[in-house]
Amino acid sequence: MNASVDFRHPKPAESQAVAATAATQLPDYLVDVYTWAYVAPSNVELLDRELVVATILWCQQNKLMRAARDELEPGSRVLQPAAVYGKLVSHLAEKIGPEGEYHVTDIQNVQIEHVNRKIGTLPQTRTGISDARTTGDGLYDTVCCYFLMHEVPDDYKRDIANNLASRVRPGGKLMFVDYHEPAFLHPMRPIIWLVFKWLEPFAKALWSHELKEYVDESDAFEWRKETFFGGLYQKVVGVKRA
Repeated sequence: MNASVDFRHPKPAESQAVAATAATQLPDYLVDVYTWAYVAPSNVELLDRELVVATILWCQQNKLMRAARDELEPGSRVLQPAAVYGKLVSHLAEKIGPEGEYHVTDIQNVQIEHVNRKIGTLPQTRTGISDARTTGDGLYDTVCCYFLMHEVPDDYKRDIANNLASRVRPGGKLMFVDYHEPAFLHPMRPIIWLVFKWLEPFAKALWSHELKEYVDESDAFEWRKETFFGGLYQKVVGVKRA
């Protein structure tokens, strides 16, 4: 687990992601549960397609992406602690603009390489290899945790949330976009329950816990929450008190 990140702006000709001096060891849960989705290089290009993302998110991907984008200001300093499939990184980088800084980290080199292929030539972009429990470089205007918390065990959820909270400047935002417990009569509820049981074993915790509960000093933030698609997804934003 790295205590810091070697953030760099990759040159256009670079094909490999920039890593810290020592590679971060992949946690057991990631290898055991998500090798097929995130670790196997042959699957990364295959899965990072708009049709796949739309299918996984029940065609709500654009609404959720806009919800995250709306929280950012041009010229701001933003940390995203995990790479994601789809158009999110390019849209957030565009919103931040060349006067800002967009730091994207991931625990895997294959994911950072993929991010660099999508946005690595933009002047505002910095990437690095880091564990989300320790990632970041100083304080940020916004920390955007996008569909990461449902993929990690509960002890990781707490460690990640507390680290990210510590990276928010006074007046800045800690934002989570992730799953949420759907309405009881939501037609997709049984299907999502089965998906979680088979493919996402750590996700159902978000049905019984508010995301802010994972932040030990949650009173340091003023929280608001918005749900989408019958409650299946949520955006939670904490504004750090000055």
